[in-house]
Amino acid sequence: MIIDIYNQLIKKRNLTALYVLSAIIITYFASWFPDFENLIGIEGARISSVVSFGALNGMLLGPFWGTIVSFTGVMGHTLVRGGGSPDTFHLLTPFFVAMSSVVAGLCITRKEKAAMAVFGILILLWYITPTGRTIYYYPWFHVVTLGAFLVFNYKLKDREGNLFKFTFLLLAALIAILADHLAGSISAAILFDLPPQMFASVITIYPIERITLAFAAASIIFLLIVTLQNTLMESDTFHDKVKEAKKENVLDYVSDVKDMLEKDDDQ
Repeated sequence: MIIDIYNQLIKKRNLTALYVLSAIIITYFASWFPDFENLIGIEGARISSVVSFGALNGMLLGPFWGTIVSFTGVMGHTLVRGGGSPDTFHLLTPFFVAMSSVVAGLCITRKEKAAMAVFGILILLWYITPTGRTIYYYPWFHVVTLGAFLVFNYKLKDREGNLFKFTFLLLAALIAILADHLAGSISAAILFDLPPQMFASVITIYPIERITLAFAAASIIFLLIVTLQNTLMESDTFHDKVKEAKKENVLDYVSDVKDMLEKDDDQ
């Protein structure tokens, strides 16, 4: 319920305008932060400081405004850093981050099926490339994550405990960040003459990188939602809305039972 209320909050125009302006500025400056390298004692592990903002913007602003924010902020960085003439791959980078915002935004607005469809299409697109068919096991973690999200979405997503809320946010952020990762990998495989071994060499590294990024994004959103929840729990208006929602559910149930009884009488 609290995530549904959060969705209504981010749809308010005044709040959205403030979020959009602030998020573009923050995303732009965050894109200049240095990358983190050799994390968790793994040589060669590297995490871009801006990747998690794709998922973060999507979950903060939804699939539409979040995508615009991510694309605008990262494109600004790309054009400035590239001196106005960046190469093709760097020009595509804002689209990768925007893809992450689309997936995360769809998840947070309860359009999980659409998010899974986008993610699934990206996995299939990997196998269109010759490199993808050679290193067919490269997206193994993407497949595992999609399966975990699918199971959680159909079995556990309606539970109200904080652990389930955080798990949902973590999985949503993870598939969003992995969407960015796979879109970039597909583009790199198409644009550059990279040896398949280059992709094979990171199949145990990229999951740790992406989990770290997803955990950071999910933690920020979780703290915001918990803060919102605690604030609303102290509000009389919130309690009135909860009572109204429960009353509507009871009335709907009574109406359904009444219709069933009337049908039985007619027979």
